[in-house]
Amino acid sequence: MVKKKRKRASSSNRRGMAGIALVVFTLLSVLLMQSHRLEAKNTAYASQQAQLEVQIAEEEARADEIAKLPEYTQSKEYIEKVAREKFGLVYEDEIIFQKAE
Repeated sequence: MVKKKRKRASSSNRRGMAGIALVVFTLLSVLLMQSHRLEAKNTAYASQQAQLEVQIAEEEARADEIAKLPEYTQSKEYIEKVAREKFGLVYEDEIIFQKAE
């Protein structure tokens, strides 16, 4: 009788160990899948961050240009440029060459 009890106990221990191994394997699988998803998100966020940093640099350069614009519009160079382009004005001693058609 003692041998039968040991066999039953041994058999139930094996089932319990197999059940525990199955649960551990399942948890490990779930953790690996989640880790892979998080890595993909992290990569996507890193590339998005790099794009946004480039965009920030471009916008800062544009903001600098806008800040300098009022000073440039008051300069003699700007006034001459607008007078030549929009009004066709020239200096008195300037010679203008036009392309023959």
